[in-house]
Amino acid sequence: MINVNTWKQRQHLHCKVRDFFLKRGLLEVDVPILSAASGTDPQLDYFETLSPTRYLATSPEFFMKRLLANGYGDIFCLTHALRKGESGERHNCEFNIAEWYRTGFSAEDLQQEVLDLANEITGLNLSLKRTSWEQLFEKVDFERLKAEHNNWTPKEIEDYAMSGIIEPSLGENCAEFIVDYPPQRAVLAKIRKDVACRFELYINGIELCNGYEELIDAEEQKKRFSEDLEKRKKTGKPIPKTDDNFLAALEKGIPECSGVALGLDRLYMLALGKKDISEVLLFGDDEA
Repeated sequence: MINVNTWKQRQHLHCKVRDFFLKRGLLEVDVPILSAASGTDPQLDYFETLSPTRYLATSPEFFMKRLLANGYGDIFCLTHALRKGESGERHNCEFNIAEWYRTGFSAEDLQQEVLDLANEITGLNLSLKRTSWEQLFEKVDFERLKAEHNNWTPKEIEDYAMSGIIEPSLGENCAEFIVDYPPQRAVLAKIRKDVACRFELYINGIELCNGYEELIDAEEQKKRFSEDLEKRKKTGKPIPKTDDNFLAALEKGIPECSGVALGLDRLYMLALGKKDISEVLLFGDDEA
């Protein structure tokens, strides 16, 4: 358990985050933690309850997009998210998240706003750097990795290279946005000119956020859900109930927008000079 002075420092930062959005005219919203449906992302594992089955939210995204379809405009949410099996120096199964959506914003517009927030909270005054997904791997010796891990799939090798070789050096003394993801890694982002309009931010080797110029095509979203579920089946992962209310919102019509989810605990780690996420939480996984 952290001491009270650290908690007071964290709460001061938390108030600054809320003020940042309010001063820019965003409306704060509050959405459920429990849902009758879940996202399908093959990379995420969710918690669920029994009788009746409910899913603990891995993010507030689908609820917020339903609000967008009902004319709520620019919105933000400061809430908790839960992801199964994520624990370590930078991971906690339950964590704090800031998620927001900007109508009429491109991915590049939102990247600048993310940087503005990061600089205001950390006081680092970092410059913006963009690196394409393809550029990340230019110096990786894939032949050596394939020889060392000959039973791995190409995606597993790529993921290993990203987390074990590339990530630690990203965002050295800058805010480095990874952009132009391959279409197969689009998740919920639009695809334009054969690249996904998706971005992630790294500062001093720490991943802070994941953002999209949002996919608003209901038919394409249904297709991606189906593809995700097939991937989950192949890897033996549980199959969640897909969110029909979210799909109905897409069919109703969501405005052109960009959205991003940012890990607040990691942001506070940077601001307070902490090395472990447990140093900014009252009760981490080991104490909850």
